[in-house]
Amino acid sequence: MFERVYPTKIILPMKMHYGVPAVPAVKEGDYVRVGQCVGVPEKGSFSVPVHSGISGRVSDISDIRLPNGIQTPAVTIVSDMKRTRLDSMKPRSGFKLSASEAIGIIRDAGICGMGGEGIPTAAKLKRARTETVKDFLVNCLQSEPYSTSDLVAITEYPDYVVLGASACARSVGASRCIFLISENRKEQRIALANSIERIKVDFKDLEYDIKLFRERFPQGYYRLVARALYGKNLALGETIEKSCSAVLFNCSTMLACWEALSDNIPMMSRIVSVTGDASGGHNMLVPIGTPVSELLINAQDIKNGSDRIVWGNCLTGIEIKDPENTPVVKTTSVISVVRRAEVPRTPCIHCGLCSECCPMNLSPNTIYEMLNQGLKQKAAEEGARECISCGSCSYVCPAGINLTTAIASFAGEGRVIEVNSLLDNSSAEERMIEDFKAYYVGETSLLEDYTDGDEDVRKKSPDSIMLPFEKDKEV
Repeated sequence: MFERVYPTKIILPMKMHYGVPAVPAVKEGDYVRVGQCVGVPEKGSFSVPVHSGISGRVSDISDIRLPNGIQTPAVTIVSDMKRTRLDSMKPRSGFKLSASEAIGIIRDAGICGMGGEGIPTAAKLKRARTETVKDFLVNCLQSEPYSTSDLVAITEYPDYVVLGASACARSVGASRCIFLISENRKEQRIALANSIERIKVDFKDLEYDIKLFRERFPQGYYRLVARALYGKNLALGETIEKSCSAVLFNCSTMLACWEALSDNIPMMSRIVSVTGDASGGHNMLVPIGTPVSELLINAQDIKNGSDRIVWGNCLTGIEIKDPENTPVVKTTSVISVVRRAEVPRTPCIHCGLCSECCPMNLSPNTIYEMLNQGLKQKAAEEGARECISCGSCSYVCPAGINLTTAIASFAGEGRVIEVNSLLDNSSAEERMIEDFKAYYVGETSLLEDYTDGDEDVRKKSPDSIMLPFEKDKEV
């Protein structure tokens, strides 16, 4: 189960995704309704729109700095507590969609990856289609300590997850839809299996499967998935689409896709875990942009007087100092409140625990020493760029050395990517960016009147695949 939170205000950063910020489409004093687009991408930019999850007045538009260091314009909306929705936000019925139209709706809904870097989902779908992937993988492997938001999404909305995955798999031309989940998550496994049985009659061209993984952290990173499912060790910069003919999406992202396709709801809210190591856990359905302080007020059993408030997972997240002005963003799956512990710091004792726990088979203590001595080239040769910032090495270090921060920062420097590219600069990615065309700016969700303007491309491309909306579907 989850709790619903109705905040007094929301702070909507224009950059909550991989790419460039959207541009505010409202001004101070404007009245905004639930589902309304308040930020639109500039024409030709690699970005996604931003929508409001509350109704109320725009009180401020100014730059803010997020805990991850990103500086971005943000729109602050003060709630009128009426939750007045756009008239267009209602279920679709009696219609069909082509693959391009479905991807266009997902694009206009502002959906980005909800479990990782926040890559725009429409762009990732287009890349998968260009690479003619066979396997559509749905990541249900929420392995972070205390975080259960994805698992709650599966338990409460299994049909939405399976239908979203099925529609997206069909839109990219995949032949198999595979759900990846821990062997210990029996309730979620049963929910997915039951939904597949109900839904597969409408997707007879798809083969369904559920793959079980061991319970461990980290687990769902795409390179670890490629190794586990396909026996391939992807080199840095190698994509799972090209190497394994597969594409990987988070299960909460699939839920958001079906909300857009079926119910005409843009990405304006998400389930967030609010939990810690000394208290009970909560899962809350919150409008995106909700200040962290309002989540903590609703989780009254979580005492945070001297504890650390972490924006994200307790191992990989970032400690925040100003919860009143730090919002939930599209990629926020958990807010962790953990006891502040001072670990005695000593020189490295060469115990090897960091190497044993590293999922990428690195030697963090060796790399750390190289970086400390300024031997960056040597550190890179030792595999420092392969670090996935999981935090495991710092957690197990008996000497209290913060290995992750140093190594992950160096790895991040080496993965600096042009703001308008997607993972690399191949022609396939460049074509996908061109598909992000101009958006209509106004009091709209950007969803109700979607049409694909490139009719010639539609006629030549494999868009004869239709999504099964020809009859009303209760979900």
